[in-house]
Amino acid sequence: MYTAIRGAFVLAAAVFSSSAFADYVANRIDYVDPGNGAVANFTQLWSINSKGTALGIASFDGAVTVFNFVYDPETGNYVRPPLPPGFDGITTFAQVTSINDAGVMTGATFEPTGVRGFTLKDGVFTFFSIPGWAETNARTIGNPTAAHPQGLVVGFVDDGVFDTSESTNGFVYDPVTSASATLNTPSFFTIAHGQNVLGQIVGSIIADGSSLAFGRWGFLVTPTTGVDPMLGGAVSYFRVNGMPTSARGINDKGLIAAAVQDRTGATQTYVGASGDFQLVNVPGSTGPRCPEGFLPSTFPEHISNAGQIAGLLIDSACNQRGFIATPASLPTGTTPAGAHTFSVEVAASAPIFISAPTGIAYDYALGEHDPRFASVRLPLGMGNNKFVVAVRHKAFAVNAGQLFDFRAHGFKKGVKSFRVACIDPAARLDPEHAPVVP
Repeated sequence: MYTAIRGAFVLAAAVFSSSAFADYVANRIDYVDPGNGAVANFTQLWSINSKGTALGIASFDGAVTVFNFVYDPETGNYVRPPLPPGFDGITTFAQVTSINDAGVMTGATFEPTGVRGFTLKDGVFTFFSIPGWAETNARTIGNPTAAHPQGLVVGFVDDGVFDTSESTNGFVYDPVTSASATLNTPSFFTIAHGQNVLGQIVGSIIADGSSLAFGRWGFLVTPTTGVDPMLGGAVSYFRVNGMPTSARGINDKGLIAAAVQDRTGATQTYVGASGDFQLVNVPGSTGPRCPEGFLPSTFPEHISNAGQIAGLLIDSACNQRGFIATPASLPTGTTPAGAHTFSVEVAASAPIFISAPTGIAYDYALGEHDPRFASVRLPLGMGNNKFVVAVRHKAFAVNAGQLFDFRAHGFKKGVKSFRVACIDPAARLDPEHAPVVP
């Protein structure tokens, strides 16, 4: 299976690879105010759903004060979700940290009276606290299932004191029934975060040195009954390469995204499962210590079913930005005319990511006997996130993250070729931006 791409104004792309796993490309994300075009000096991505909607936090004062944002692929804009009634965003704040495919969000409040979890659906906040605990930190919300029609919320609880190995624990909560279950992951500081359709939950603990070596360990909770973690689960702990590990994301294929602290104290992103992990070495994420005291690093918060990883990047210039790392197929050769060629296995409805050197326009064409292109989704983090898709003398404006289905736009059988054009020239000025990834 063969695809040829010709790029204009070619520059080097931010591509890194591993023979054991996938090759990755990385896009850096900065919040841009839709009103005045101001670029935030702090951006962190928390989550991306299957519809391309991304959410995170940003700041214009170096994270002294932060605000939530949601990237809407339908409009191509960053928007700020509402605060709960009576919250001012400074002394009282509600931070969203996850969005599911139904558009329901979850997160935690920060109030003088403590911390509560909440869900945000259709602009309405619903608050909850896990009985018997001082504070409730909700972190992710799963997709609806027959057993849990609004999805399950995963997070962690604490006693407000943090002075014993039982001070914190993970939890799972059903917004429909208000039922909850505590995970068997107690520690000085537990964070339960990622979850998948199999009911598996990942997170991290700080062990006290009694049964595990002192320090941070990743954990995986696997349900003991079917795929419902509300009914109990078995817990296993792990470290990547023997180093302090914080598991944060797990997708439906069981791939885990984890933050691993090396011997210098810098944290980098790894992806894998069952003890076999790969470093996702985002370009620009290493360097000397910053004036503020922290080291360049990456910290993942989410991994999608397509394998895309989202989180926080502190780059070598000490900028704090969001990042998306995408597993992508790289060119296998070139045609006599200079087009890049690719050979990838395809399956119905399964996305394929391909990467070529950066440019401001790309032509995509199939090889002989290849199945037609059904749709294309263009990447967040390329210039102004605005593109033009051209097919047979027709042009369509498409936003980053927006699924453009050729069949719904007059090409019922899909297409054999198309062009992506009008990529913001500013994107090609930065060699650490990745190219178009359909």
